[in-house]
Amino acid sequence: MGLFGSLTCLAPSADPIEGTTMSITGPILVFLANGVQGGAVVQAALRRGHPVRRLVRRPQGSDPVGTETVLGDLDDPRSLAVACAGVAHLVLQVPTGDAAEMARRAQSVVDAARQAGVRSLVLKLASASRPAPCAEPSFIANAAVEAVVRAAGLPCAVLRPTMYLDNLLKPSVTADIVRHGVFSPPIAAEQRIAWTCADDCAEAAIRLLERGAYGGDHCIAGPVSATGPELAATVAKAIGKPVAYHAQLIERFEAEVDAAMGQGAGRRIASKFRYFAERPQEADDILARPFQPTSALAGFTPTPIEDWIGRHAARFR
Repeated sequence: MGLFGSLTCLAPSADPIEGTTMSITGPILVFLANGVQGGAVVQAALRRGHPVRRLVRRPQGSDPVGTETVLGDLDDPRSLAVACAGVAHLVLQVPTGDAAEMARRAQSVVDAARQAGVRSLVLKLASASRPAPCAEPSFIANAAVEAVVRAAGLPCAVLRPTMYLDNLLKPSVTADIVRHGVFSPPIAAEQRIAWTCADDCAEAAIRLLERGAYGGDHCIAGPVSATGPELAATVAKAIGKPVAYHAQLIERFEAEVDAAMGQGAGRRIASKFRYFAERPQEADDILARPFQPTSALAGFTPTPIEDWIGRHAARFR
């Protein structure tokens, strides 16, 4: 079972990056820094030569070189005040949950940031979003968090990913590919997706901070879109074994999520996939469009699917 909603560390480099406008003026505070996406932001900042403060709920091993770690919790405003003190910029991502809870947590962060004199932030939304209002819970939650951040008055930019290739690295998904040669998310086989990855979204976030490119709304997508069978064929070629794409029934996906996370969780998590299934045109608008270059992200090149699979091929053998 793969719980789709949303993983690699490269060596940091302090070499100057050609063509960047270095508007980063102090440490960057990275939220969810022990997670896949937050960890990718930490590594992207280090690669590009920036000091990083990692916000984590509990310590895990030693601090990566070039970072400091602070313990904090989005439900503890005092810990957020300590975490924000002395930093210049934030890369914020709020854990997925109830819209009111996510908005409250975002408000606690921006309150602490303003009090500490933070200069700017980039908001990374956890998954594909629909900018216009609608009834789908995850889109409502994203919109609530974005509204809080934009109302705070801090210079900010928003990143919206399509869907993460990193989902393939979740243990249950990898096990299906390795043992059974099957990739089976709750997404129609014909649905095209311009798959992105955590590393690309992280690099985009740091580039926006470097350029002081605020006020924008940036869709981070891959260079091409692929159907489910096309993605499976790319995986199969990279790992040298057959892989088939089977679209999982959404009802079965819901039942598996309920079994793993508790009654009711399945319907909440699956609602986005049901939304896509019922509105294929909107699904195309949100998921299928390849990355469009912009001046704010000049020099940013999204990772092709085959390159990403090749980078992680050993995990699937």
